[in-house]
Amino acid sequence: MIFKINRQFYCLTALISLAAGTLIYLLFRDLSNILLFTWIPTLEFPKTVLIQLNPSIFSYILKYNMPDMLWFLSGILFLRFIWFNKAKEQKFYVFCFYIVGVVFETSQLFDVIPGTFDWLDLLFMGIGAFIEGLLFRKFVI
Repeated sequence: MIFKINRQFYCLTALISLAAGTLIYLLFRDLSNILLFTWIPTLEFPKTVLIQLNPSIFSYILKYNMPDMLWFLSGILFLRFIWFNKAKEQKFYVFCFYIVGVVFETSQLFDVIPGTFDWLDLLFMGIGAFIEGLLFRKFVI
């Protein structure tokens, strides 16, 4: 094995993943219809898209699915950081987080939670969780 992942690595990558998802949102999305910004006052610059992307499948995935995947990944990494030395608890909380993510996304389908349901969000959240799980098995277990 080339290197072993330590606990601080999980904290750092969780923060980077959270920041990257947020940065994508702030740079490429129109924030004027975001529920959070109806509750808190904002500056005028976030009300428009800062960087316009040409319409394509890649720009759609970047704008709408990558932030969710990165936020979901951030949650998984943070739980691994918290329960780093307790495998049983870690497995339980990560599994619960998977369930909460799926329930949260599918609740948008039934208008229980505000937002737009998208099958691609579930797919990309699953891809992120799968890749993280593979890396976890390769470098930690």
